Amino acid sequence: MKQWTEFHYPTALLACSGLIFGTQAAFAQSPRILDGRTAQETQSVTTVETGPARLRSLRGRHSRNPLAVLAQWEQLAAQDDPNAYIEFMPARQYAGDFIFQLPNTWPSEALGSLKLEANYRGPSRPEQRWYWQIYHFCNNDWTTVGDNALAARDQWTRMSLNIEARECAVDPKNRVRVRYRTNAHTHSSALDALVIRYDMETISPPLKGEWWQPRPGVRWQWQLTQSIDTSFDVEMYDIDLFDTPQATIDELHAANRVVICYFSAGSHEDWRPDANRFPSSVLGRTLDGWPGEKWLDISNIDILIPIMEARLDLAVSKGCDGVEPDNVDGYSNNTGFTLSDQDQIAYNRWLASAAHMRGLSIGLKNDLEQVRDLFEDFDWALNEECFEYDECAMLIPFITAGKAVFGVEYRGNPEVFCPKINAMNFDWLKKRPDVDAWRVSCR
Repeated sequence: MKQWTEFHYPTALLACSGLIFGTQAAFAQSPRILDGRTAQETQSVTTVETGPARLRSLRGRHSRNPLAVLAQWEQLAAQDDPNAYIEFMPARQYAGDFIFQLPNTWPSEALGSLKLEANYRGPSRPEQRWYWQIYHFCNNDWTTVGDNALAARDQWTRMSLNIEARECAVDPKNRVRVRYRTNAHTHSSALDALVIRYDMETISPPLKGEWWQPRPGVRWQWQLTQSIDTSFDVEMYDIDLFDTPQATIDELHAANRVVICYFSAGSHEDWRPDANRFPSSVLGRTLDGWPGEKWLDISNIDILIPIMEARLDLAVSKGCDGVEPDNVDGYSNNTGFTLSDQDQIAYNRWLASAAHMRGLSIGLKNDLEQVRDLFEDFDWALNEECFEYDECAMLIPFITAGKAVFGVEYRGNPEVFCPKINAMNFDWLKKRPDVDAWRVSCR
C-alpha cells in the first residue's frame, strides 16, 4: 500500500502565495471616446510567481511545514532555518505531486514564458539525482524538465527550468501538475521555494473618471423592445446589447447620446446567441412570468466569468458607453440554489470591476437591500417600481454620493408619484411593462 500525506489550503491563503514581482513592459492600446473623454487602456506584461496549492507524497514522506513556505525565497548558501523549508525523505525512493493553480480569470492563451523555479539544497547530481517532471496533458504522461545537475552539495541553489509546450502543461482549469522525485534512498533533500513563474499579459483599467459617471438630473430613455425610437432629446439611451443593430448605436452616438447596453448577468435566456455557453449545472429555476429564462448559480463564478467577460467585450466592440446588468439580486429570490448575500456582493463587485477594466460605466439594477454595500462600486442605479413598493429611500446613498438614480414606474399616476420622486432628486419615467418606446418623464 502507498503511504502519502496531503495538504490543502484555503483560497485566501493561496492568493497570498501569488507574488507579483514587477511589470516588465507596457504599451497603450487604442483609446475609446466616452462623452468627449478618452478612456485609455494600458496593456502590460507582468511577471508572476505562484506557489503550490497542494502536495501529496506518493513514496517517502515530507516534513510538515505549511506549503506557504514554498512561495518565499528565504535561504542562502549554508543557511538552515528548518521553519523556512520542506524536507523530502525517501524510503526506497521519493515521489511527490504538487498542484499549482494559476488564476482562473486569466485565459491560458495570455500566458507568456512558463518556468518552474526552485531553491534546492541536498546532494549533488553525482551523489544522487533529484529531478522535476511536468504532467503533459496533451499526451497524458510525465515529462522531465530538469534536475539537480547544477546544485552545489548541501548549499542552497536556485534552479530555473523552462516548461516547453505550455499549452500542454496547463489544464482547462488553469492548473499545473509537478512531480518531484528521486530513485534512490541515500540522501534527503529540501526545498526552500518551489514556484511556477510566468509572464501574463494584463490590461490595466482606465483611471476612474474616464468612463461615464452621471450625476442626478440626466434626461434618459429606456427601450428594450421593438425598433429603437432615436428621436427623443435625451442625454442617455438604455437599449438591449444583443438586439440593437450597430447602425442604431452609431446613430445615437452621432446625435451625442450616451449609450448604455442592457444584458442579463443573473439569468440564462434561451434565445440569446450565446445561450449554449452556459452548462446545465449553473441553470436554476425559471423566473416567474418569464418562460425561457432561468436563474444562474452566481456562486459558481468561475464558470460565469468568461461568459460575462465575452458580453462585456461585445459591449465594447459595439461602442456601448456602459452596461446595465440585470437580475443581480438572485440571492433574494427562489433560484433553485442556496445563494448567500456575500455570494451576490462578490459577483456584483466582480461585474463592476470587469466593466471598469474595459472603460464601461455600470449601474446597479434593483438589489435594494445591498445598496449600502455596493453604491461605491457602481456609477449609478436603475430601479423598477420603488415608489409602488415604498422602497425608494433605500436608494438615497447613491444620491448622497452624487450619483444618478434612474427608475421607472409601470403603474400609478405620474401626477402623484413624480413630485415625490423629483423631491428625492431621482430621474424617473412612467413606462409600459414591455419597455417599448412610450414614456412619460417626471422631469
